[in-house]
Amino acid sequence: MLIAYLTLKDPVAAMDLYEKALGAKRTMVMDAPDGTIMHAEMDIAGQPIMLSCEWPGMSTAPVDGQRSPVNFMLYVDSADKAYEQAINAGMTSVEAPTDMFWGDRNAKVADGHGYEWTLAHQVEKLSEEEVAKRAAEFAANMG
Repeated sequence: MLIAYLTLKDPVAAMDLYEKALGAKRTMVMDAPDGTIMHAEMDIAGQPIMLSCEWPGMSTAPVDGQRSPVNFMLYVDSADKAYEQAINAGMTSVEAPTDMFWGDRNAKVADGHGYEWTLAHQVEKLSEEEVAKRAAEFAANMG
């Protein structure tokens, strides 16, 4: 099992947002003696994530105003509904729901903590050949 571990400047605010925006559930929270979050675990759509504050000698949270090079992909029943829920909960739009050439409908939101979340559902199941054909058409139209 692969589990993402997020480092955050304000994990409490992030957990609150993830609950409202993504339907996450807290499964464990371990406070440090100073009251910050030493370690926490959440469940999002049946998948665990872990998170904590910054700690000396550990990784740091994304720099304010900059995006982490790590993004999250969350398959949902409806990208449109999940996008609306995320926006209503306080996330910001990066990309409105759009049908993609590989057969998914994707939307992308930013959580304000330096991470972006792609929300997707499959619209059509395509063969590898059809995806390759559409990818070539997409690339040709890009430039």
